[in-house]
Amino acid sequence: MKKKRKVTFKLPETIKHEETRKLMGALLRQLNEKEMITQADIPQLHRMATAYDMYLTCTEVIAREGATMKNIKGEIVKRPEANLQRESWSQYLELAKEYGLTAKSKGQLKATGDEEGDSPLDEYLKGRMCR
Repeated sequence: MKKKRKVTFKLPETIKHEETRKLMGALLRQLNEKEMITQADIPQLHRMATAYDMYLTCTEVIAREGATMKNIKGEIVKRPEANLQRESWSQYLELAKEYGLTAKSKGQLKATGDEEGDSPLDEYLKGRMCR
């Protein structure tokens, strides 16, 4: 049987967090091993990496500056990063479900004949917890 060529992709230059690089590397390796990825998936992977990186950026700002701020009128309002954080997470999660990275979507993929094993997200999180 002819072995399928591995798909490679370069992360966008806008990616700032090493955590995003590691997560996307693990995802790509696992998808290549299971032959569940094609060149057509590359734009989605870019979108996924960008969304996750933006989520991390917003999380850092909120952790440093707090969830609220004073606007020009002197009123206490929610930081714009909080909305961006929520939107970025939603976008990442939408794509993660497509690739079987959530518990529910992983179960659905297994039900359709996918083999047992941890998702890239599971493997990455286990690695982070072991540190």
